[in-house]
Amino acid sequence: MGFFSNLKNAITGGAADVQVQCPNVQRGMPAVVQIWATAKGAGNVNGVYLLVRAVERCEVKDTDWEGGQSHTETIRGHRVSWEQRIPVAGGFQMQPGQQMQWQAQIQIPQNIGPSLQGHMISHTWEIQAGLDMTGNDPDSGWVAIQVF
Repeated sequence: MGFFSNLKNAITGGAADVQVQCPNVQRGMPAVVQIWATAKGAGNVNGVYLLVRAVERCEVKDTDWEGGQSHTETIRGHRVSWEQRIPVAGGFQMQPGQQMQWQAQIQIPQNIGPSLQGHMISHTWEIQAGLDMTGNDPDSGWVAIQVF
């Protein structure tokens, strides 16, 4: 790869394709998370990490009647109710086409709510794996998991 391809990958996070998978999680019990990465180019990786978070969301529709016509306003809110960053592996040099795999262990505290999907509220658990690199980190994006 040329200089400009490496620069583009650093800016966009396109240096590797990262995937993450987690089974259903029972609060208070350990669960194993699988992480895979395929390098698109050479580069220095400072480390591998896993992010875990829970997000509460609420959406309420409020309808007013004025002059015989209805007007509906949607009110939305969210807040991160729990989050953790877990270091998975130390630094290494990756080569184009190299495939890598790691395992990480997570344990959700029992006092944090489980996954919930209601009509107006939800409590969603998500994980994201990433490679700590100069520029924009290649990552898996947020992946929903079920927590009981």
